[in-house]
Amino acid sequence: MKKLSLILVFSLVLLVNTQFVQATGENTPEIKSESAVMIDAKTGDILYQKNSSEQMYPASITKIVTGILAIESGKLDDTVVVSSDAVRAEGTRVYLMEDEQVPLKKLVQGLLINSGNDAAVAIAEYMAGDVDSFADQMNAFAKKVGADNTHFVNPNGLFDEKHYTTAEDMAKITQYAMQNEEFREIVSTKELPWIGEGWETTLRNHHQLLWDYPGTIGVKNGYVDESKHTLVTAVSRDNLDVIIVTMKAPTSRAAYWDTMALGDYGFANFERQTLSAGTKIEALNGKTYPLKEDLTVTLPKGEEPIQEVSSDGELQLKDASGNKLLTHTLFKEKEKEKEASVTFDNDSAEKDATFMQSVVKTGIFLYSGLLLLLAFLVILRMRSQRQKHKKMRHVARSYVK
Repeated sequence: MKKLSLILVFSLVLLVNTQFVQATGENTPEIKSESAVMIDAKTGDILYQKNSSEQMYPASITKIVTGILAIESGKLDDTVVVSSDAVRAEGTRVYLMEDEQVPLKKLVQGLLINSGNDAAVAIAEYMAGDVDSFADQMNAFAKKVGADNTHFVNPNGLFDEKHYTTAEDMAKITQYAMQNEEFREIVSTKELPWIGEGWETTLRNHHQLLWDYPGTIGVKNGYVDESKHTLVTAVSRDNLDVIIVTMKAPTSRAAYWDTMALGDYGFANFERQTLSAGTKIEALNGKTYPLKEDLTVTLPKGEEPIQEVSSDGELQLKDASGNKLLTHTLFKEKEKEKEASVTFDNDSAEKDATFMQSVVKTGIFLYSGLLLLLAFLVILRMRSQRQKHKKMRHVARSYVK
């Protein structure tokens, strides 16, 4: 009987714990990729992360950088002459021929749709003269977008110990690239006829979720032995745009399943919230300042952003865990300068008053001194006159005798 009672109690505890976990919304997906991140493509807010700042080898998702640099060069209509080094590139190719003349845009399409390593080298050589110089441009670009834990040595992602990035950095890079309409159009292309000197075919985009996961826009997959399977995906659905990066997945299937699981989790649990322009925010000085622009953050559904205003007028929006989502200046420097100017004017007035008091005191002192000097001179003159008169009387007496 005691054993039965213990079993019933233990079962009841398990049931309660299970219900508690479900009630608290512990539905974060378990993924097989060693590193991953999901961000809102508009706000940059992190919706999920797993080892997102850990250094990883990117493989062909490197080509996102190569592609956006070529597109932003403004030279897509230029003709590129393919070199022998480009033709000999290892791995996936679009089978370029030496001395073949190819428009730069076509090379970018072969790069991003079919993951052509030969196209990557041809782009790098045309853009910078050689691969090493182009890698310098890639690293400068990474710094520009805030990918500070990234270093590239080639344009295609073939393995090199010095060629690395993080899931978080790749999300930042992709967030930037996806703002370019030409880039978005190319990575969302499912199929493209390809007619070259060495290959005639229809390119099929290597990103399988363009067919299998509703709302997918692109972007790029990758694989080398050292990196395992890497995948960057942009998805737009239910008024939410997300970028999902998974790195070092054991299989291609795992990378895709992880991405879909994270996407489902994001769309089910998060929403954008906007503080509209004109909303009045009270600062620490007791004054209220209206927002001059919309402020948008992404939070779990039903959660309100926490507002904190610093002593220098900076508004911070945070989530329930205290993570900073956004910083905004409530009042501009001109207003600070105006307040400082008022203080300065008051100080100046006080200084001027003090100065005038000093001038008046000095004037009174000098005037008093002058009066004393005049009095002294008058006394001397009067004494001199008395002595003169006395002498004259003495002379007069001598003539009388």
